[in-house]
Amino acid sequence: MSADKADAVYWDPYKPEFFKNPYPIFRRLREEAPLYKNEEYGFHALSRYAEVERALKDTQALSSARGTILEIIKANAQLPESVFIFQDPPIHTAYRALLQRAMTPKRMNGIEEQVRRFCAQALDPLVGGDRFDFIADLGAIMPMRVISMLLGIPEQDQEAIRQSGDDRLRTEAGKPMSFSVEANVSGNAFGEYIEWRTTHPSDDMMTELLYAEFKDPSGTVRRLTREELLSIVDVVAGAGNETTNRLIGWAGKELAEHPDQRRDLVNNPALIPQAIEELLRYQTPGPAIARYVARDVEFHGQTVPAGGAMMLLVGAANRDDRRYTDGDSFNIHREPLPHLAFGHGIHACIGAILARLEGRVALQEVLKRFPEWHVDEEHAELASTSTVRGWETLPVFLGAKSKHVAAAAPKTEPAVPTKTKDTTLEGTWNLVVKGPTGPQPTVLVLERAGSTFTGTQTGQGSTSPVTDVQVDGNKVSWVNHVTKPMKIKVTFTGEITGDSMSGKCKPGVFGSFPFSATKVQTL
Repeated sequence: MSADKADAVYWDPYKPEFFKNPYPIFRRLREEAPLYKNEEYGFHALSRYAEVERALKDTQALSSARGTILEIIKANAQLPESVFIFQDPPIHTAYRALLQRAMTPKRMNGIEEQVRRFCAQALDPLVGGDRFDFIADLGAIMPMRVISMLLGIPEQDQEAIRQSGDDRLRTEAGKPMSFSVEANVSGNAFGEYIEWRTTHPSDDMMTELLYAEFKDPSGTVRRLTREELLSIVDVVAGAGNETTNRLIGWAGKELAEHPDQRRDLVNNPALIPQAIEELLRYQTPGPAIARYVARDVEFHGQTVPAGGAMMLLVGAANRDDRRYTDGDSFNIHREPLPHLAFGHGIHACIGAILARLEGRVALQEVLKRFPEWHVDEEHAELASTSTVRGWETLPVFLGAKSKHVAAAAPKTEPAVPTKTKDTTLEGTWNLVVKGPTGPQPTVLVLERAGSTFTGTQTGQGSTSPVTDVQVDGNKVSWVNHVTKPMKIKVTFTGEITGDSMSGKCKPGVFGSFPFSATKVQTL
């Protein structure tokens, strides 16, 4: 291999080390290969602000009609017209106009007090403690509750709906996202709610969309079909959870790393809206947008032929020094310039007003209660996804860093373990999960045959199977395959002490919630 080839810039969108910190390679792409070609995955990429902005506006050459995620374009799937974010005009125009009527700026800005109340409900129980998790305690909860309130999703189903959407974006580290129309964009999870709304209309977006008339792409004035409504609600629910969740996580991380700027926000909360814009620019939640190359197009004196995929690296463009002074630095006081975090042109994010509102209120409410924190780096973890970039868990210590260092207990020799009462796992356990909307009681029943366990778990009127039961001393784990209101795997890990058990449960691969259990005594 020649020296030139060995030194050539290379970007793999699935490589874990690039995902962890894409910005050094983004800088090299901007400077060395502003039109980059990846032979392995078959795409070109643009990374400079001017070209990415131009490409986002060019719907003739760079089409959304085959999806805006690389894996979807590669799957060559036939996407429903009502998944309008994956369409071009006039299809995109017709459905987007309908949704815009339901998501007016007045309506979005009018829910600020509800957003503030959801933040307070999440944060107030943590006051007086010494730590909290920006994702599990706020980012995974508040946006879910806001979009569910707007759509009309019952509180008891909100976490399962959010988790289902989140799971569809998850990938195995280093691998592309798997995609199918049925699994990813059908919206079937919302079928029961829509059926209910046909006879029980309410003051929510689902009802409004159910009865609204619009001019479809053919020019016919009509209402949405059931399938169209399912798809649109699915798009809104998914998008309503993702961006703000990531934004809240990055606020926790960046302001911990820039305590002087955090102090400026505490002393002058009027700077918070501008800080939200800088967070969106500096740590763009969706760092890449894909387009299908519908016809030959030229960038940097080279022709990109029709039939391929183009990656628009908005995360790289948002740090371009040609656009922003010292673009790789975080500075809430920088000259405010528009960024591309919400896209650009006719496909700009329809929920941007809501995301900005939620981010602003969340940061206001956090700083009111917790003016200082630092990240528990040992337990912070990035989520694995090829579409959005953010934290799966971001635990922080509250208060000054020196306080926690000073309070650290001196190292001692490990205690000699004492033998405890032998515990049998089989039997019936009354188990309570401390979920985002309050305690969630379930009943766990386990039976043993030799070294193998089988069982069921019952909660919220539904019984589902338990598998993969593992026992190692007093440590236990199992998977509960929940089937209602939708399919989701919940992993439990804990420890048994006598007739008590405690630990954490993780719905899918996102967030974790504590649980405790007591064994039912049999006569």
